[in-house]
Amino acid sequence: MAGFTYGGKFEKHINELYSPKNIHKTAKKFAEYEKKHGPYKFGQSYTKVLVPKTEHWQDEKGSTKGHSRWEKHSGDIPAKIRDKLTKVIRTNMRSKKPKPMVLKVGENVDASHDLHVKTFKHKGHDHIGLHMLCPNSSLKK
Repeated sequence: MAGFTYGGKFEKHINELYSPKNIHKTAKKFAEYEKKHGPYKFGQSYTKVLVPKTEHWQDEKGSTKGHSRWEKHSGDIPAKIRDKLTKVIRTNMRSKKPKPMVLKVGENVDASHDLHVKTFKHKGHDHIGLHMLCPNSSLKK
């Protein structure tokens, strides 16, 4: 998962879908997805179902390549991190009162993936923050 690939419009669009205003509607879509496709696992087709329009995948440089590379990029994330994302997202979206979530995608200081999950209050709402750090592109060979 390349950091800049999933910043820009994609990050903004995901955060809008998981905002306090839209979280219940998104949770309903999540339940419909699981009913049709089985238990959610991070990296599968749910994100493309949630964000079907390629233009909403536009990164900070204007590229929409993240849409066609989603499965590969998400599959490159270590299983331990994918499992944690699955657990956090699935538990929240299946709860009776899902919390808004905020995604922030960026580059790590080294060539590894990392994930920081943090709960915080903003404008009277408890949120779940997901800070996904992707391998530093300046360290690639």
